[in-house]
Amino acid sequence: MVRRALAGFAVAVVWTASLAGPVWAHGDHDARPLARHVQVGPYVISLWQVYPDSGAAMTPHLIVMFDGGGAVPAAADVTVAVDSKPTEVVPSSTTANGLETTEGVTEGDIVTLTVSDGSRAWDIDPVIVPPPPTSMLPMPELIYTSIALTLGTAVWVARRTTRAWTRPVVRPV
Repeated sequence: MVRRALAGFAVAVVWTASLAGPVWAHGDHDARPLARHVQVGPYVISLWQVYPDSGAAMTPHLIVMFDGGGAVPAAADVTVAVDSKPTEVVPSSTTANGLETTEGVTEGDIVTLTVSDGSRAWDIDPVIVPPPPTSMLPMPELIYTSIALTLGTAVWVARRTTRAWTRPVVRPV
């Protein structure tokens, strides 16, 4: 019995670790990709729009990540323009392989990016920032249905309890 419990625990740990791995990756929980694995000269980059926490006052900003791990290549000079206006780019405070803009990007903005190594420069095609994601579920209907089911269950339990308490425990013979 103990061997089965230990085996089940080991399987649960392995499944949890394998399924939670993508959640721990940067960006998957607090950002959405605008462009992934784009070849820019010798570099491969991804563009992410980071969302602020609900209590923060910052605007959604853009992160340029150099894919493949490691740090931002020292020879790479990255310039970002939002709607043809140059934007300041600083090293990311969260990842060693990323740079982030200091100003936010909003729906409909056109982002252009240039990476240069001093002698050559490479551009990516303009990226239009899509609207924020919306839930595909009809949330008000789900909430009202959940409330109705909860109330219905509470009434049913109360009626069953009342019926059980009003019946005599021992029936006369």
